[in-house]
Amino acid sequence: MRGRILISTFSVLALVAAMLLAGAWTPGPAATAATAAGSIPEARDLPYLDRVETASTAVPTAAGPVRADSAQESARTHGKAVAVSVATSNCNGCSATATTFQVVYNGGSDVAADNSATASSSCSGCSSSAVSVQLVVARHGRLTVNNRALALNTRCTRCSTTAAALQFVIAGGSRRDLSERAEALIAQLQRQLADRLNQARKASPQLRLAEPNAQRLADDTAARLQKIILPDLGAGTVQRAVDVKLG
Repeated sequence: MRGRILISTFSVLALVAAMLLAGAWTPGPAATAATAAGSIPEARDLPYLDRVETASTAVPTAAGPVRADSAQESARTHGKAVAVSVATSNCNGCSATATTFQVVYNGGSDVAADNSATASSSCSGCSSSAVSVQLVVARHGRLTVNNRALALNTRCTRCSTTAAALQFVIAGGSRRDLSERAEALIAQLQRQLADRLNQARKASPQLRLAEPNAQRLADDTAARLQKIILPDLGAGTVQRAVDVKLG
């Protein structure tokens, strides 16, 4: 987004979160804590929950100018699944990177799944990159899904702001869970995408030049993720959604 915006970055993020998730982002007793990277438990060992929320948030400061946060979780639900990644830089020369990876298995009833990545910058010579990947394995019931990315520059000079939301929905397939090896590969590709998008944005300050390249990077990563996911789950087809935004 170009030009000056007369409201603060945090006000924008609050509004965007409300619009994207329709009030869904309120942690409650049914929510489960995201695990550290590489430590996703076996989904078959987890109970079915009414609600699953996985979020990463990176907000650097002048005292800590480089911030990276990652969250990943595997869970079963018969209600709502929310994956959120937020990266915000509002100090000069700062860098924020946030990545979220959520794997959710439905419990045989109607399930709603929301995936969003939001990045914002309000500073000079700073960068923000957010990537959220959500995999929904829906073997029964109806599924409602939403996938959104948003990147904002507010009073920003020489900024690099990127956001990518990748969502995969598999209906049917075998009843085995995603393997630890596949989870590790997906998390690795996700982090690489965040870095590559950030570098691509820096290399092409003009949006009209950077956007096609960013879309190709995200589509390429989504295709590589699909090649990992389908054979690992024993599935034949997947519904894929990719949304990329640059600030």
